[in-house]
Amino acid sequence: MATRDTGQPSSGISRRDFLKTTAAATAVVGCGLDFAYDADKAAAYEDSPLHTITTTTCPYCSASCGQRVVKEIASGTVVDIYGDFQSPFNAGGLCAKGAGSLQLVNNARRIGAFPGDHPVNNVFASDAAGSDATGIAWKRIGNGDWTAMGLQTAFDEIAAGDGTAFNEGMVAYRNKDVAGWTGANQNSKSVAFFGSSHINNEPNWMYRKLIAEFGTSNTEHQARI
Repeated sequence: MATRDTGQPSSGISRRDFLKTTAAATAVVGCGLDFAYDADKAAAYEDSPLHTITTTTCPYCSASCGQRVVKEIASGTVVDIYGDFQSPFNAGGLCAKGAGSLQLVNNARRIGAFPGDHPVNNVFASDAAGSDATGIAWKRIGNGDWTAMGLQTAFDEIAAGDGTAFNEGMVAYRNKDVAGWTGANQNSKSVAFFGSSHINNEPNWMYRKLIAEFGTSNTEHQARI
């Protein structure tokens, strides 16, 4: 048997053997899910002249699991993403989020689209900011109706709200003798941030920078709730 750099004996498993032998276990775990792993299909991609395969790293955490991204040459569309059996970190295995990475690239509900029974029902008109028929659905505090909003308009409103909270809080903090000032106006206490396990590495890095700008310790994460 061959040995790796770690000095540990390798399994000697081939590319095709790995893809085929993981089929049964993965079918049980992923049955009924749209990101269920198809070992036979993956093996076919490896030998297909109609597809290109690019190795990359899963974007979700610091484990650095290897992935193989399959692109259809004719259309340029990413058609599958699965674990890289040659990676020393994960040897082809992926967690549920990593296994669903294709949904980050191709999913009808990724931006500006919702299930048929959603109140917005895919209706997003162009707005004054010039966004196209992609956007979000939002509702204010309370149990009001969902309202469609263009993506650029949503970004602008979020940025304006963040800027107001930051600037007004800092003014209040530095001028404690101003009329009406209370500790609640201090910027670091007037905002809070909530994290999500759906956010991957790069957005998380930016999110942490944003939190640092506010100087707040009011942070929480869904994994701790």
